[in-house]
Amino acid sequence: MKPDQSNNISCTKNWPGLSSRNTLIIRVDRCDFGIKSTPIEYSGRTFTPKQEAHITVFGSGLGTHLQQMFTDNSLVEQQVKQAFENTDWCYSKTHDLRHLVRVNNELTGVDKTEESIIMRLEMGGMTEFYTKLKKLGLIHKDHPVPPPHVTLYTRNCDLGIGVHSETELIKLTSEHIDKPV
Repeated sequence: MKPDQSNNISCTKNWPGLSSRNTLIIRVDRCDFGIKSTPIEYSGRTFTPKQEAHITVFGSGLGTHLQQMFTDNSLVEQQVKQAFENTDWCYSKTHDLRHLVRVNNELTGVDKTEESIIMRLEMGGMTEFYTKLKKLGLIHKDHPVPPPHVTLYTRNCDLGIGVHSETELIKLTSEHIDKPV
């Protein structure tokens, strides 16, 4: 993954809190990622631009687990907030663009293949934050760190495809994209 040194961007250190879906996200400016305002064509299919661009620090599964811990002990929320605010959330965009595909036809038998186009990021803060949560005993020591990325475009999945680990990213990657979309 090659960082684009001209695109080092500093993120907020302010605790954003959990979203209504119990996710923890860092909002980013769509324009910084060249997300167009109209749909694009890729591989003969139409992709919708993400209306709200962000970096997912953790998804709803871990978020719901932590939210329950917050409810049981308000000190836990303060620990997570402090860990977040003491983490360097700077990132660099890379030239690693990927087409992700997830086939969802198990329940209905109807093909509703979900697709996303993402840009990987260099972001040491993600690993740093997860290490802090592990040291606090809030998550299991083997819990994977999600690969930092921004979803640019989607097809059949407005929110994008959740990617919880590097292993999952490899499985979901249909192809690497060589040129900007």
